[in-house]
Amino acid sequence: MSPPAPAVPMSQRFTPEHMAARVPWSFLAFVAQSLGLLFLFVGGLVAVSGGVLPPGCVSTPGNCNMGTAANVDWAIMVARLLLVLGLFGLAAGAGLHLQFRPGLASGASAEETRAYIARRRGEFILLLVSILLLFWIVSWSVTVLT
Repeated sequence: MSPPAPAVPMSQRFTPEHMAARVPWSFLAFVAQSLGLLFLFVGGLVAVSGGVLPPGCVSTPGNCNMGTAANVDWAIMVARLLLVLGLFGLAAGAGLHLQFRPGLASGASAEETRAYIARRRGEFILLLVSILLLFWIVSWSVTVLT
């Protein structure tokens, strides 16, 4: 029989190092960012295809009815929702990468250090831009309705 694993003190159970050893955070970050990009793509498609007036409405306004306006409104609402979900996925994936990425080895070369810092900087910029775009979409949505 093998001896039982040593007990981890309560103060160390929720440290990033201990949690990183238990959960596949890099895979979860990859899934979150992949879903985020998919939602952004589908949201863009919905905005471009459904969130515009049909060509007949521009040339002869009599061809448009309230159903057309309602369809455009629904498409814009769905596009906003998908864009917000996509940005959340990108931000969540970037945050997971920033929080649980393993540290740089002590004997790393200068090139490895530059690549590590550039990767972390890129994830931080992605997180920051995603959050700023989320706030912009929400504030724009609220001001358009008032």
